[in-house]
Amino acid sequence: MWFLTAFESNRSHAAKRLHQFRSEAGMPVMLSAALLFAVLTAWAAQVRLLLPFTPVPFTGQVLVVLLGGFVLGRYGAVSMGMYLGLGAAFGWFSGMAGPSALTGVTAGYLFGFVVAAILIGELAHRKEEWSFAQILLVMSLGALIIYALGAFWLGLYLHIDVATAVLIGVVPFIIVDALKVASASAAAFLLTTRRA
Repeated sequence: MWFLTAFESNRSHAAKRLHQFRSEAGMPVMLSAALLFAVLTAWAAQVRLLLPFTPVPFTGQVLVVLLGGFVLGRYGAVSMGMYLGLGAAFGWFSGMAGPSALTGVTAGYLFGFVVAAILIGELAHRKEEWSFAQILLVMSLGALIIYALGAFWLGLYLHIDVATAVLIGVVPFIIVDALKVASASAAAFLLTTRRA
C-alpha cells in the first residue's frame, strides 16, 4: 500500500505545480506553452489513417486538443487559435493541407477544436481539484463538441442529411476517440488532486 500513498502524494504535488503554473506564469510563458501544444497538435495531425467510406481521416489530434485545454486552462483556446492560424500559413493540417482546410470537408472539426478547448480550458482554469469521473465528463463533452461541429459542417459541405453526416463523420471514430478521451482524462487526472 505504500506505493498508493506515494502515488497520491506525487499526484498532489503535481497538481499544485500545475495550478501554480496556470495562475502565476506570465504571458510569454503561457504563449510559449500554447505554441508547444499547437505544434503537438500539428504533429498529431500527421498521424492519419484514411478509410474508403469517409472523407474524414483518423488522426491523433483529439487527444492533444483535450489534454492541452486542461493543462493550459484559458490558454487552451489560444493554442488552438495558433494551430489554425499557423496551419493555414504553413500547411500543417492533416495531410499537410494549407488554408483550404479551413473551408474544406474537415473544417468543422478544426473549429470544434477551438470550441472544445474553450470549454475545457475555462473549467480547468476555475477548478483545481478533480475526480476522474469529472475529468472524463468534461473531456467527453469536449469530444462531443468536436463531433457536433464536425458533422454539422460535413453535412453542409457534402449536401447530405444529418443522419448520413453522423454515420460517416462520427460513428467510425467513436471507439478510437473514446480511447483518446480516456487517455487524456487519465493523464489529466495524474495532474490533479482527488476531490474529497
